[in-house]
Amino acid sequence: GAFIPFAEPAQNALVADIFWRSEDYRRVLSAYVWNSKNPGFGSVISLGELACRKTILRTVDGAQHLLLRDQWRLAQLRCLGEEIGAGPFALEIVVDDFPDVETRLRLVKRFADICRNRPPPRRQAVWTVEAMRHRDALAALDRRMERLSYRQIAVFLYGDKAVRSDWNNPDQTMKNRVIRSVKRGFRMMNGGYRALLA
Repeated sequence: GAFIPFAEPAQNALVADIFWRSEDYRRVLSAYVWNSKNPGFGSVISLGELACRKTILRTVDGAQHLLLRDQWRLAQLRCLGEEIGAGPFALEIVVDDFPDVETRLRLVKRFADICRNRPPPRRQAVWTVEAMRHRDALAALDRRMERLSYRQIAVFLYGDKAVRSDWNNPDQTMKNRVIRSVKRGFRMMNGGYRALLA
């Protein structure tokens, strides 16, 4: 068939088909689905002709969620209108959040690139300070849940040499940074991650 009807519950989050509610995750695009014989402003596509992985979720309110995934990225569309099937249909993507359209346009481009089987552009991975804090918080949370001490968490995050050098400094910068990371990790686990989804 043109799509996988159900996600495999034994898969982890990196490969499982996870659908987000559009009110919780701002990276869900909206679209109208029309009959391919009367496409309106939509473009006619056929899921059977796309090389990517396709998954459809139909909700009780009549909405359909289309998830397209290649080996690098994914795109989710919340679709209203005609039923999506393996045959051709017209898809009219809505660019909402006007006039702040930049994020939506990036998502539309991602969706189009997945449909066209185009790899993402090569770029250097650059960690921002905020991204490093989130990474440290999640890693510190995992280690704390394994009952590691703050010092052991510091070794995991910064390496043994740095910890031997800085752990007992009078200003306690490294200790305080690790404690803050653990606290931030627990906040993220208890719902704070939702701020990252906006």
